[in-house]
Amino acid sequence: MSTKRPKTNREEVIECLNTLSKALLKTDELGVSANTIAEKIGIQRSTVSLYLNELVRNGDAIKINTRPVYFLDSKVYQNNKKDLPNVTQYMQVKTVENLQDPFYELVGSEGSLKNVVDQIKSAVIYPPRGLSTLLVGESGVGKSFIAHLAYKFAQQKGLVTGKWVVLNCAEYADNPELLSSILFGNVKGAFTGAERDRDGLLKAAEDGYLFLDEVHRLNPENQEKLFQYMDKGTYRRVGETDRIQKSNARLIFATTEKQNTDFLQTFLRRIPLVIQIPDFQERTRKERIDLITMLFLKESQTIQRNLRIASEIVQILIQNVNKGNVGKLASIIKLTCAEALLRSNANATNIEIKLDSLPNDFLNTTNIQNLSVTKDYGIHIHFQSGHIKSRNTIERDQLYQFTNAVIQKVLQVGMKQITDQQFYNKIGDVENKIIDYLSFELRKTKPTAFSEYVEQTLKSILSNLYLNIGISQFNSSANLLTKLVIYVNDYEDDQEIADLSEAILILKQKFPDEIQLTDRIVSAIRNQFEVRNASLYQVLVFSFIYSQNRKMIDRENNAVIITHGYSTAESLASTVNRLLGSYVYESFDMPLDANVDDIIREIKAYFKTIDIEKPLIILVDMGSLKDLDQRLKKIYQGPIAIISGVATEIALDIGNKIIQNNINETALEQSAKDAAPKITTVQATQRENVILTTCITGIGAATYLQKLIQDNTHGKITVISKDFYELKKNGLKDPVFNKYHVQIIIGTDDPDIPDVPYLSVEGLINRDIGDSVFMTAFPNDFTADSLTRMNQSIVRAFTVDNIAHNMAALNPTVTVQQVEGCVTKLERSLGTKMDVYLKISLYMHLCFMFERVVQKEPNLDYHNVEKFTQCYKRFIEITEDALSDMQHYYSVKIPVSEIGFIYDILKNRVDLSTIE
Repeated sequence: MSTKRPKTNREEVIECLNTLSKALLKTDELGVSANTIAEKIGIQRSTVSLYLNELVRNGDAIKINTRPVYFLDSKVYQNNKKDLPNVTQYMQVKTVENLQDPFYELVGSEGSLKNVVDQIKSAVIYPPRGLSTLLVGESGVGKSFIAHLAYKFAQQKGLVTGKWVVLNCAEYADNPELLSSILFGNVKGAFTGAERDRDGLLKAAEDGYLFLDEVHRLNPENQEKLFQYMDKGTYRRVGETDRIQKSNARLIFATTEKQNTDFLQTFLRRIPLVIQIPDFQERTRKERIDLITMLFLKESQTIQRNLRIASEIVQILIQNVNKGNVGKLASIIKLTCAEALLRSNANATNIEIKLDSLPNDFLNTTNIQNLSVTKDYGIHIHFQSGHIKSRNTIERDQLYQFTNAVIQKVLQVGMKQITDQQFYNKIGDVENKIIDYLSFELRKTKPTAFSEYVEQTLKSILSNLYLNIGISQFNSSANLLTKLVIYVNDYEDDQEIADLSEAILILKQKFPDEIQLTDRIVSAIRNQFEVRNASLYQVLVFSFIYSQNRKMIDRENNAVIITHGYSTAESLASTVNRLLGSYVYESFDMPLDANVDDIIREIKAYFKTIDIEKPLIILVDMGSLKDLDQRLKKIYQGPIAIISGVATEIALDIGNKIIQNNINETALEQSAKDAAPKITTVQATQRENVILTTCITGIGAATYLQKLIQDNTHGKITVISKDFYELKKNGLKDPVFNKYHVQIIIGTDDPDIPDVPYLSVEGLINRDIGDSVFMTAFPNDFTADSLTRMNQSIVRAFTVDNIAHNMAALNPTVTVQQVEGCVTKLERSLGTKMDVYLKISLYMHLCFMFERVVQKEPNLDYHNVEKFTQCYKRFIEITEDALSDMQHYYSVKIPVSEIGFIYDILKNRVDLSTIE
């Protein structure tokens, strides 16, 4: 007797939310709190909150961001809106709030573009008719889109009632007179063809906005006319001398290059606000993923298909879209979806977006090296609901998991379940995980203007707090704290965090000094950029400060690591300090072209925060820092030791001696001697270069391919065969790849093995495809003549006669006629004409299939044969009819699993949608 599986906590939460949501119908309640559900099902509130927020992100629950926060089952709400009047009213208000700010739809409006948005809003509301603004950025960064959002913002503020008028100056750059007429208008007879008075775009944009794109293409005369309008609000139409026109149209300009020599300086001086729009690679990684996701969502809704975008696709787009920026990205994604749609089954609702879906011209110029195989950047999009699962949601979840871990430790120490020392150890463990995640899990990006600004802000704060917390603006802590703050800023949202307020209260009671310092940092952060949940910053910044501060111990020596390159010294110092369990080293990262003067300038400021009479140990990466010791001697009062060739081993050794206060000149010399480079050589394992054959139709066909290629390479190249489905399942983990160096895979279907070229049967026959593959894999074994002879032999071998003669059990003459008849009958029933390559694949399959069945060999396992039988009944009927003569002749019954293999051969080559 089977026992019923107990429900998981997640299932309990979902069921309870559904039940309690239904109980609220025809009441004025807004929803159900996490606390109510926790008490109802008897599990921790923090666990309930975690699952509820997951449901909200997946669209299965609605979140009412009041105090307290309420939740509601999405389906219950959608089906009973009239019976939940207060919830409906709240949702309408939230929708209006979101609509009130057009910049809400701009990815990065609260991140890397926040300063851009703030400046544009300031320009829009400036009386009496806004400030003329020039948007500068590379082609495709979104200048036109941002300019139009400025117009919509002005509309919603009631500042404009007129039209949004656009002119691309580049379209008329070769005809400045026509451009002048279009822009300012003309009077009758002003030029040939001017048969009547005509108003220009300045008049058309009255009470609205005129957007001039590619404004640097205006000639000097038109620039002069335009800055007269900007000065006085007046202008003259072309050919007009006796009248002056007026307009109150607001102006926004866009250009790809502010310093373009085509600009008159007098024109640029009339534009009070010049805003630089960052390009795609300057945006934060989160924003780039958001942009990619948004564009795929748009295409998903256009083609009415769910999309599963492979991790490699996202990584390639993040790293390789340079020229063209967001505009180019949108074009690539549209073409990618079109290609994937073309290759998919007409009835498929889910489409896989893989590497081969990318446009060839983009893929051919793209670096696909260094793609992460351990991190999943894949995106899943449901086109009807708009539900999205991506790397960003994973990283947001990780942020709140870290936060919850810190909160749980705070609650434990507050209830005296753990001692203060245990609390310190546990907080240190959590903080180490956070630091590892920030340093290694999150993909490293080049420092942006935003990250550098945050780091400088934090360094300024830390310089004032150094004596209190021992974390200076010079050591690696400043960089790590910057990473933490940016991570929180990127991924925080307005979700409720269970027990957060209680945790803050405990921290204020038990750790007043640390929380006071934390508050000073968070307060400074809030003054610099938007913070949604200050308490979230408080608990994470406290965790960071508390774990670092306890490691700061006064030493008898000062120690510094100086290296060239971005984050090199910081990373090394951070790693060694972690291993030592104490802060021993400060770090200085210098540009590659930095000289001694640059280093002295940086280190002088550091000397102001330390006791300069103590011995100073400096580890440097290069011994070429000439005169550094003599220069330092003039500004440092204690003894100085400089050791070149810094590495982890010597830094650890010296660090241990510093901690033990067992450091002197002899000890340093011994450390340098012990750290001398040691050489270990490892001989490469020699694996034989081979060609691997595989076939979706079974090992018999693969063996035929193996023999065919072996014979035509005269034994110079080893050829092995492998079961297709086993190979596809195992991938690179298959033992064959440990034993051999597989240079080419040849078969009837691609098993998708990364980094191993695949050659289809068609490619084997078609020299335009096959020759280059063979020459690349075996350049010393093939020549043009040998490839010609091999191709001729292979083409002859792939006739149905030759295939049949390679069978052991069947009569070749009879089999040839029967197989050709089956294929012809199949063509007629399917209403299609198969190409010669497809017929070859079918000939191979049918010949070896009947030989297996006649000899009563075990049937090949077909994946999910039950589903195939249920979904493709008509195809099975057509195929059984086509094979009926051969089945009757040999008195055998072809199993459905074998018909499944026939379907797999045909599905991507023939339109089968009409028969199902």
